Amino acid sequence: MARKIGAIKTFASLWKDHEILYYSIFHSALEQLILSNKQKKHEDAISEALCPVLKKICFEHDLDVKIPDWENPIPPAEAEDLKGGNFGKRPDFTCSLTNSLATNVNMYAIPFHVECKRLGKTAGSPNFNKNYVTAGIKRFDIKSHEYGKLAPSGMMVGYIVNMEPALIISKVNKCLPEDFPELNIDFSQKVVSCEQKLSRENVKPEKFKLFHIWTDLR
Repeated sequence: MARKIGAIKTFASLWKDHEILYYSIFHSALEQLILSNKQKKHEDAISEALCPVLKKICFEHDLDVKIPDWENPIPPAEAEDLKGGNFGKRPDFTCSLTNSLATNVNMYAIPFHVECKRLGKTAGSPNFNKNYVTAGIKRFDIKSHEYGKLAPSGMMVGYIVNMEPALIISKVNKCLPEDFPELNIDFSQKVVSCEQKLSRENVKPEKFKLFHIWTDLR
């Protein structure tokens, strides 16, 4: 089967278009997200409420845009990833790119993974701000999860449920590993963002860009 090796576009340009598309879709959806106080108390309830808004944004954007998959397990890419029928890890959202320029099967479908976490002060466990790092950012560079495997980038979404944002980012940055760049976000709007460039040790590719989009739900 012939592949489009001689096409004008490269994988890098295809992926750039893909990440910009889904960054803008999530950014727009978070701006339009309206929640009840009950929904704000549960992380999965917030992400669930985001689903129909994402669907609406995709519909308005282009009928060919694939709606992000919510809570789908990561499928095995090759034989070594098989788990005997057990479900794999589940990023909150997956926005996969079908790579028409792939010259081998492993690069044919590349996932853009999105992990969502609440941010703010908690009376007990878990610590939201620490959890954003240990059960969020770090999942993009640990063998147990391998979020963003084969992908040049991925995304974290932060749901601010209470606490001053400037204090939250200070708490998050203190929990980052020493070799991870700190986050730098300007909290001038309801939905804000930044980029973090990582050098991964456990998941390929090594050079990885992690988008962070935070929305103020207070």
